[in-house]
Amino acid sequence: MNKKYQDNPNPNAKIGFVIMYPFQFNVFKNVYERLKDEAEFIIDGGRFFPNPPPPEIIENCIRTLQEQGVYFRVLYYEDYRRQKYLVDFFSNYKALVGLWRSGCLVIPQTDKARKVHMNYGAGKELTMFWSRHRDWDLYLCLGPRVYEIIKLFTWAEIVGYPKFDDWFNDTVDENAVSEIKKKLDPSKKTVLYLPTHGDLSSIDALAGELRKNTSLYNILVKPHYYTPLEEPDRIKKLQHNGIILFQDESDTLPFFKVADAVVSDNSSAIFDAILADKPVVVTDFLSEEYLNDEHKKLKSFRFRLPEGALTYSQSIEQRIKRDGSVVALKKAAEFKNAVEQALADGQQFQEARKKLREEIFAFNDGKCGERAACAIQKLISLERLPEKPILYHVFEAEYQVFREYSNALSKTGPSGRSIMDYYSSRAVFRIKSLPFFKRVATVIKEFF
Repeated sequence: MNKKYQDNPNPNAKIGFVIMYPFQFNVFKNVYERLKDEAEFIIDGGRFFPNPPPPEIIENCIRTLQEQGVYFRVLYYEDYRRQKYLVDFFSNYKALVGLWRSGCLVIPQTDKARKVHMNYGAGKELTMFWSRHRDWDLYLCLGPRVYEIIKLFTWAEIVGYPKFDDWFNDTVDENAVSEIKKKLDPSKKTVLYLPTHGDLSSIDALAGELRKNTSLYNILVKPHYYTPLEEPDRIKKLQHNGIILFQDESDTLPFFKVADAVVSDNSSAIFDAILADKPVVVTDFLSEEYLNDEHKKLKSFRFRLPEGALTYSQSIEQRIKRDGSVVALKKAAEFKNAVEQALADGQQFQEARKKLREEIFAFNDGKCGERAACAIQKLISLERLPEKPILYHVFEAEYQVFREYSNALSKTGPSGRSIMDYYSSRAVFRIKSLPFFKRVATVIKEFF
């Protein structure tokens, strides 16, 4: 990549907020604002290393941070091959804050910096409880639901949802709201469509219905940030004169300000809409069998690394489709009826949203960014990190055995080794395939 951009570094930075997509600025901004004298953003061009990123991702991040006037540096893809440069680049950081444990957050040159995870989505629960989360030094939780499990992985604190401080402080960008309103017909209700990506996306099924209903509603669409680059054919399906299509750089809060109802599928955006107290329609197009079996298969992408399962049939975004908490859309042809039911917003849906907000999110007082900033400063100040809790050691024991058996098999296979050793190694693979809590229970039984 042509390094034609000038970084805007903070010479006093000891905290780095690691981003790869422009939307991530909005996740971190209310925490950064309280730490800006000692913090900066890091645009990580090696998030999918060894796969190079599309150049437009880095360019869009740079443009967003320049527009916001914040401190930032760019770690380019080719910098990952310069070992001494990496050591120098990260030498002054005491903490790195990220959304994914990948890229610069897992290279040895950042080992001295403490790693902080910002929990930013409440759906697709397999992603929230991946065993890799045990390696964070601090996990900042949205609320009690996540905290009660993550506290068994690593040190965790409930801070709430800093991104929504603007919502509860009534400081959502009014210029952005005004620009959206200019595109709307004030005589129509406004429906905001927030689909996810990959095999969990509803775009293929709903694009036609969206087009058919543009005469009845203002249809706003903000696709998942992966979709424009990974799934351009899906973007083409949404390009219609009556559909108002926005891209990744857009903050979702101004959209919630103008939306009368939100339509989603298997996205964490469902719960953002619930936190904003918006009536929600959620597609229910995938069977339990698909979610529990087919969805687990490894999937490949144009730019990203291969990906396995993100959710399963009992994840919270699936459960609410069955228990009446939201309007569930079973067939695409029923789109209009589902939207009308959501717009009517019966008492049962209002009460269900209130219950979910209390279960998932904490505080909602406009001070979550301040709370998260204090937790990060506390982490930096500690001479010694707290002892790791039980599931950290469970996973370490499991993975150690798994690695040793895998290494042995890769070198010799079953020949020349005892049948017992071979089948013991097969048992480890079987344990790996079990559901999360059964796997944990099995490992505890075997090793503790």
